[in-house]
Amino acid sequence: MIMRASELKPGHVIRVEFGDYDNWQSFVVDGIRQAKDNIVADVHYRKYDTARTDISFRPDETVEVIADETA
Repeated sequence: MIMRASELKPGHVIRVEFGDYDNWQSFVVDGIRQAKDNIVADVHYRKYDTARTDISFRPDETVEVIADETA
């Protein structure tokens, strides 16, 4: 499912191109915060629970959500 970054919620699993071209990774959203004009998703790798980072999006940017771990 495709949704706007502003609609992301904790528990969503997102798939993004990360670090290098054609390097698609899945992340679980742990939290969402506003940073100036951007939405920042605090995430961890779906495979490696201890690997954490954050990803910044424009509020109108679309994101691929592949699962909802809270459902």
